[in-house]
Amino acid sequence: MSLHELELKISHFLRAGVLFSGVLLLVGWLWMWAQGGDVLGSYSEYNPQSLSESIQWALIMNDRALLLSFAGLGVLVTLPLVRVLMTGILFVKQKDYRLAIMAFAVFIALVASFFLGIEI
Repeated sequence: MSLHELELKISHFLRAGVLFSGVLLLVGWLWMWAQGGDVLGSYSEYNPQSLSESIQWALIMNDRALLLSFAGLGVLVTLPLVRVLMTGILFVKQKDYRLAIMAFAVFIALVASFFLGIEI
C-alpha cells in the first residue's frame, strides 16, 4: 500500500467519523426535542456536574437521547487523537522517525491533557 493510499484512508476515516458523530448528535438532539419540547429549559441555571454523574443519571433515567448525544460528542472529541496517532504511524511507515516521535509525543500530551482536565 502506498503512502498516498494511507493518507487517503486516514482522510476518509476522519470524514466518516465526523459524519457519524454529527448523525449521533442530530438524532440525540431531535429525540430530546421530541420527548420534551423544551430542550434548553433545564440549562437556565448552571449546575456543575461531572461527566460520570451525567452519564449515570442518563442511564438511571433511561435517557437514550442524552446518551446518544454524549456518544456523538465522545466520537467528535476523540477524532483529533486518532488523527495524531495515525499520522505517527504514517511517519513510521515513511521511516521518518523524528516526525514519528514528535507525533507520538503530541499524542501522549493530548491523552494526558484529557485525563488531567476531566473530573471523573
